[in-house]
Amino acid sequence: MSFFEELKRRNVIRVGIAYAVGAWLLAQAADLILDVMGAPDIILRSLVVILALGFVPAVIFAWAFEITPEGIKKEKDVNRAQSITNQTARKLDIATMALVIGAVVLLAIDRFLPQSTVDGEKGSEPISSESISRVSRQPGDDPEEVKRASTPIRSIAVLPFVDMSPAKDNEYFTDGLTEELLNILAQIKSLQVAGRTSSFAFKGKTEDLRSIGEKLNVNTLLEGSVRKDDERQKIRVTVQLINVADGYHIWSDTYDRDLDDIFAIQEDIALQVAEALKINLLGEEEARIVYHTRTDMNAYDLYLQGMQSYNTVSYEGLRDAERLLQQALVLDPNYQPASLALVKVLLEQEGTGVRAPAEVNLMATQLLDKLLENDPHNSDALAYRARLFEANRNHAEAHSTYQLALDSNPRNVNALSSFGRFLFDRDEIEEGLGYLQQAAQIEPYDTKLQWDLCATQAQLLNESAARRECGRLGDIAAGNPMQYYGLMYMHEYKGEYAQAMMFRQKAIAADPADPELTAGAAWTWIDLGDTDQAKIWLDKTARIDSKSPAAAVTRVALLMQQEQFQEALRVARQAYDDKLPNRHGSNEIIYRLLARDQVRQGDFKAALEILHGLLPAELKSPLQSDDVDDAGLLSHVALVMKLQNPASQQAIDLLDHADQLNQRNSGRRIPFIKPLTQAMIESARGNKPAAIGSLRSAIEKGWRWDWQDAMYRDIQFQSLHDEPEFKELVTYLETDMEAQRLQAYELLGLP
Repeated sequence: MSFFEELKRRNVIRVGIAYAVGAWLLAQAADLILDVMGAPDIILRSLVVILALGFVPAVIFAWAFEITPEGIKKEKDVNRAQSITNQTARKLDIATMALVIGAVVLLAIDRFLPQSTVDGEKGSEPISSESISRVSRQPGDDPEEVKRASTPIRSIAVLPFVDMSPAKDNEYFTDGLTEELLNILAQIKSLQVAGRTSSFAFKGKTEDLRSIGEKLNVNTLLEGSVRKDDERQKIRVTVQLINVADGYHIWSDTYDRDLDDIFAIQEDIALQVAEALKINLLGEEEARIVYHTRTDMNAYDLYLQGMQSYNTVSYEGLRDAERLLQQALVLDPNYQPASLALVKVLLEQEGTGVRAPAEVNLMATQLLDKLLENDPHNSDALAYRARLFEANRNHAEAHSTYQLALDSNPRNVNALSSFGRFLFDRDEIEEGLGYLQQAAQIEPYDTKLQWDLCATQAQLLNESAARRECGRLGDIAAGNPMQYYGLMYMHEYKGEYAQAMMFRQKAIAADPADPELTAGAAWTWIDLGDTDQAKIWLDKTARIDSKSPAAAVTRVALLMQQEQFQEALRVARQAYDDKLPNRHGSNEIIYRLLARDQVRQGDFKAALEILHGLLPAELKSPLQSDDVDDAGLLSHVALVMKLQNPASQQAIDLLDHADQLNQRNSGRRIPFIKPLTQAMIESARGNKPAAIGSLRSAIEKGWRWDWQDAMYRDIQFQSLHDEPEFKELVTYLETDMEAQRLQAYELLGLP
């Protein structure tokens, strides 16, 4: 008889199966009973260990002993002819079947009875006045969950928790708790956490959880609800961790606590999630989780209100966010999340023109100095510091600081996207796009990030990719005007102004309160040669925001086109004296016009002083510039030097430096910029054939922007005006823009 057949005869296999089923059923029953009693988890864990250790003795006993009518005997002492193992086998089969039925009943109770941790009415009963009541289900409650929990799951999205407060007036608190959990979980390096914007894209939606998980590219979801009782200062938080693949709960919990226990709840949820996903936390990660959350309760509430205001994405919201966050920091000057949030608000204020760059730089630097002094490896603080270096044109420091931020947290979306755009703008195209695409994997529903993907493809004139990336902006947020921006700019870069105007009109229809959009429409009509339409759109801009840089610079351009030169100079001088923020190159237009006027008056020193105002303050000499985009401005400075002194060696050196910078330009971003800049350099050198050849190339590659001022009035090409080839280029542009003007009338339905 074979060994396996002997195992069957002695009922060793049946005993093993019966023991395993019985042990599992006993563990489940103990879990329910101990849970109701509120017994410590160690009791259940100890029982499971004992049952597991008992398996081996059970099967050894079944092999060595046999049940007989006279009792239990050693198997070697039983006569085979008198053995009743077949009768024992039938009894074991019946017992095993009974145990299996019990297991099925218990599973049904566990699976289908209402849980206190499920959103909806089941989670909305009044908060108990008792101190703490906690109900928990851990991984390993049934064999299927053991199997799921043992699978390596390392990515998660935190979906917006539901506000279960009776008056539904604590949404800011609930959203803030969600965002804080997301930020805390992001401290765990081995856990991939979907970004805040993408997670909140599904707020209030009833979409299937598996579908949400697939769209966010994660395999687990954390969701829950919050019931806040301000009168009794109590809070109930229910939370569940769900496996996207099958929709089952991996872990769930309910917390009934005092309101000021919210920080402990956040920490515990993060630690429980890590445990459920089999993540071994490093000491520094666990310390960061705890450090991240603690503050004064009133400061925390102000912080959450500030973040809600920031997320409204409005000028007024940015101002309210700053005020609330400042108040939070008065209560707790060391509260790290509020300091980081305030830096983010300040940078957004600069980007939207709410605050001047110098003011933002000073305030943000002070905050970041303190943050990094206390936490030198804080990835968010490093990313913001890098952005300030970039804004101050300290490119080497910006580059290294972005890398430090990503060394600290390789999945920091802010660092990835900012570094990607920084590299792209520095002409490191593929590497920059790579970082942007990495960020988009984490934040697939972030409109600002998607705009970067749209804008970069537009600048590369990749029409199919630009349409895809810009179109996705509309998919993410229907009616978002940015879906038209990229295509508008792409057509402008290609010199297709009629099509560009069509997309601009769509953008204006989606966002009629944006003064820069309407000012851009006025400027386009100036380039097309219709000053009447330009005035209509400039008047609309003035009604929206008469003090915006866009309104001032466009008014200067229109006045120049109408040959009202003195009035144009007056408006430009006023903008210069008022130190209007630089928006989309507005300062360069104003400063160059004023410098041109000083040259015509013979005051070259004043002209150079104005032009130097466009260079970074830390540059002691224009020769120190390492920015490719400075080449055109440097050629203009050199031209003024040559007009002052034709034999100026400094001018020659500066033109050589500008040339070297321009040659570093691959010519892929907005292709007409490189030949246009080269035309400026060669014109300043006095190399007329080379200047005209480069100018022709720029026109062929789509340059039309502000072409009339450049070709008719600017000193940059003044030496070329009598050249027949230059006159041919002027005639070509005049003819082309007239044809495009008529096309624009037709596309827009204008008479």
